[in-house]
Amino acid sequence: MMPSLHWFVSRFSVRGLSLQHWLLFGCLSVSLFAACTSVDAVESPVPAYNVSYSCNISTINAALEQNDLPNLDSQPGVVLINKYQNVSDNIGVCGLLLYHAATDDEFYAYDLACPYCYRRGTLSAIGMKDPFIARCPSCESEFGAIQYGSPAPTAGPANTENFHLRQYRARLTTYTTLVVTRK
Repeated sequence: MMPSLHWFVSRFSVRGLSLQHWLLFGCLSVSLFAACTSVDAVESPVPAYNVSYSCNISTINAALEQNDLPNLDSQPGVVLINKYQNVSDNIGVCGLLLYHAATDDEFYAYDLACPYCYRRGTLSAIGMKDPFIARCPSCESEFGAIQYGSPAPTAGPANTENFHLRQYRARLTTYTTLVVTRK
């Protein structure tokens, strides 16, 4: 004999939560889990090249004559690496965007190749619209969450297509030496 609906409701009414609350909680949990896994599963159309680059965060902006950007040793700090400095440098498809987070002492590294333009068969290197937003001059896609370690687009056609920047691993090996490698 099947238990009645009243039996199920009485068994699942724990600490004032009815069956309807438990079902709502379950649906929300599944939705949040699905949303979180889909964000992590997004892959950039820009290939993951072997990247090997190191720099001194105190002197890199001056060495590259990027005095218009905040120094990498400050928070926020930005540097665009678009040319080889050493023969052993591997700087990705179009170069590297190195970012020192404004809110914590974390460093992030992204490929300068715009993922939307790359997918369409052209190469376009992103630049900085301001110290917080990276922008492609060709398609006008913007990446405004880079200071939080997110390669996700925030505006333009890359946002429409959900094309993320290629992200690399960035870590301090000494007090002033930043090393960037493939993730």
